[in-house]
Amino acid sequence: MKIWSTIKLILISAVALVGLTFLTVDAPVKIEKKKIDLQDLPKTVELIGYENQEFNTASIIKKETLIYVGNHESIVLADELEKMLDLEVGKFIVVSNVSDAPWFIKRWQAHTKNTNLKGEKNTPWIYDRDGAIRNFLTVPTSDAVKYFIYKVDSKGIINRVYVGKVKQGTIDGKMTQKEITDNLSLAIKAIKNN
Repeated sequence: MKIWSTIKLILISAVALVGLTFLTVDAPVKIEKKKIDLQDLPKTVELIGYENQEFNTASIIKKETLIYVGNHESIVLADELEKMLDLEVGKFIVVSNVSDAPWFIKRWQAHTKNTNLKGEKNTPWIYDRDGAIRNFLTVPTSDAVKYFIYKVDSKGIINRVYVGKVKQGTIDGKMTQKEITDNLSLAIKAIKNN
């Protein structure tokens, strides 16, 4: 009898978890292909390290900057790319594309991982909880292993210059330093050629 009670409890818990996840995931926004201009930036963003505060997006994303948009796995490479590029502070912006995650993952697990990855660095690290930046940049997917690099030119026009992919398990250390360097070398070549 105790086994049957345990099985019922497990099934009810699983159904409740699936139901909670289903009810809290936002419907995807249709992404339109269009020219991406700084003038159309969302008004405010949330930054990792400054919880419960919103910042003027135009003070963070400016002309002649690079924007790295990463997802659950690929966000790990942001710090390494910034080191390899050796840009001045404020010229490299990280966007954590978490808008498709259920709210409880956005609030705790993903936020904690992003906070740990950012550490004490002064890099602007946007936590795109509501998907405003993702939709503005027309990021086509929230695939956990893909990352996207955008370049803002001197006229304020933003172009996607590279789409990269990491191994499944990168967040758990499944990519060697050589694999990371080789992967990001291709991204740097594309950045320099655009």
